Amino acid sequence: MDALVNNAGAGHVGTLEQESVEDVRAVMEVNFFGVLHVTKAALPLLRASKGRVLTVTSVGGVIGQPFNEAYCAAKFAVEGFMESLAPVAATAGVHVSVVEPGAVASEFVSNVGLSDDALEQAGPYAPALSHYLDRTRDAFAHAQTPQDVAAQMVELLDAERPAFRVLTSDVARAFAGTKLKDLDGSAVQALTNSWVA
Repeated sequence: MDALVNNAGAGHVGTLEQESVEDVRAVMEVNFFGVLHVTKAALPLLRASKGRVLTVTSVGGVIGQPFNEAYCAAKFAVEGFMESLAPVAATAGVHVSVVEPGAVASEFVSNVGLSDDALEQAGPYAPALSHYLDRTRDAFAHAQTPQDVAAQMVELLDAERPAFRVLTSDVARAFAGTKLKDLDGSAVQALTNSWVA
């Protein structure tokens, strides 16, 4: 095996007060534990080939986003796990990278499970959810193509010295950059608060 690409994932929109812990656990199972199980199984083969692990995370693994608590928690966990694994795996000749797209024009959003009556069921969070959904529709109207993300992943697989983190668009770089230079958290809070108010 020359490379493992962890790309399976499931979106989820909801807020803790209105969902069960089991809902959150299901998101963690797919987005975090699924990645761990597959990576664990592949590592002996990748050590033998001096191969690579590419894990598709998200800018949601860098910045927590309204109504994405469970999804972002899972992606934060994946980011932390891979960031911690990378130097250890490198001692055995295995390169580890994370790929962080922003909005991608795929079926991902349509598969998050939002029902038509989500706003009615949102209770006191309905105005905030409405603002969030409007902002998200706009972001995905200007989304990057899956082919563009895939091309960058192929480049990463071919790179002699692959980067650990690859943000796949200017929008993703600007968004994640907000957090990476925000030492007190105020810039991220100002940004994401604007999505719901």
